[in-house]
Amino acid sequence: MHLTRTGRLLTAATATALAFTAFSVAPAFADGGGHSHDGHSVVRVHLLGSQPAPASPVIAGINPGTAPWVNDRSTARVRADGRITVDIRGLVIPPPRGTGVNPVASVIATLVCGGAVGDSTDPFGLSPAGDGRTRDTIAVPEECADPTVLIQPAANRTVYIASGVSSRHDDHRDD
Repeated sequence: MHLTRTGRLLTAATATALAFTAFSVAPAFADGGGHSHDGHSVVRVHLLGSQPAPASPVIAGINPGTAPWVNDRSTARVRADGRITVDIRGLVIPPPRGTGVNPVASVIATLVCGGAVGDSTDPFGLSPAGDGRTRDTIAVPEECADPTVLIQPAANRTVYIASGVSSRHDDHRDD
């Protein structure tokens, strides 16, 4: 079959449109268009200790702590059904500003969606070494644009001491 240049362009355009439609519609069917697959991740992040502003930004009206915080590998995952898992390792204020020991007895994890503060976990403890873990359930909105997880001192919810911002909104990997 011999196609003219116009015919080849129309064929390529049609194929591109069909492929775009297939890739656009397939995730909606795979996820039921909402939270029907409740185990998928709304956000899965590596948490980073905050630095005093302006090094760390104000997020949803919440300021970073006034001391520099560092941490070892720490993660948070929020699923569409509200299950949240947070694993914090070594979250401390290092010398010379701090002693390398965590001064905060308990923290909360807060979900931020589209620049709006959402629900938070119940307070959970941090050891003097800055280690803590929680598995909790929070309210998750149907749509959560630009999801962020903030770690805040339970006694001072006007600041955050660690955060994780997702570059992928919908992570279907469940590993």
